[in-house]
Amino acid sequence: MKSIKLFATALTVTSFMMVSCDVKKENADNEEIIEVVEVEKDNVEVDADMNTEKIAEVEVKTRTYKMKEQEPIVYDLDANGIAGFDDWRDYTVVNYELAEIRKANYLTTAQRIKNMNYRIANLGNSIPAWLKTEEVMEDVSDVQKEYLELIEDADASENEMKENLEELSEKFDDLKEELDETVQEYVRIHESAIEEFNEEFKKGKIEAAIEEYNEEIKKMDKIVDNK
Repeated sequence: MKSIKLFATALTVTSFMMVSCDVKKENADNEEIIEVVEVEKDNVEVDADMNTEKIAEVEVKTRTYKMKEQEPIVYDLDANGIAGFDDWRDYTVVNYELAEIRKANYLTTAQRIKNMNYRIANLGNSIPAWLKTEEVMEDVSDVQKEYLELIEDADASENEMKENLEELSEKFDDLKEELDETVQEYVRIHESAIEEFNEEFKKGKIEAAIEEYNEEIKKMDKIVDNK
């Protein structure tokens, strides 16, 4: 991610404070934008390949961290953690399918399991670059290995199938946990940059405030490399 240059003409002490509603601040020249959005959805969107007749209504909060000249960070949260990403559809679909299987106490059809084949196989190819930490990629690999073991055991009994699905679900939960840690690191850096900016701004040091903000934001570039 690239650092953001901000201009003093549009900055106020509260201009970078994060809130749980739509926020949009621009400078007088309309050159730089930082936007934070949180909305609630009544249900989850479903792809045509999701094998379900009815979508269970759940509370999903969508959080967006958008900065000009950068890809926005957009992800969905539910009671069980990160439910999906706008730029990682394969993860979103697999998460939904496994959640539905879990609701059914891991009793499902072989066809529904096979329907996840492409999505799981493609997780490592379609993951956004900003999420590609070493730990996340290891967890993606673990999910894929567990899924292969599941579908290769064609003669598994119902109980064995259930146990294999539980193990797959556990591996996916490990992935969700690591993804949450990675996303929170981006959020932490963003909040720290806001705090550093406001401290200098309150002292009337506009240039120093901008410099502090940009120095903090640069740390986002190192998340994928350092983890």
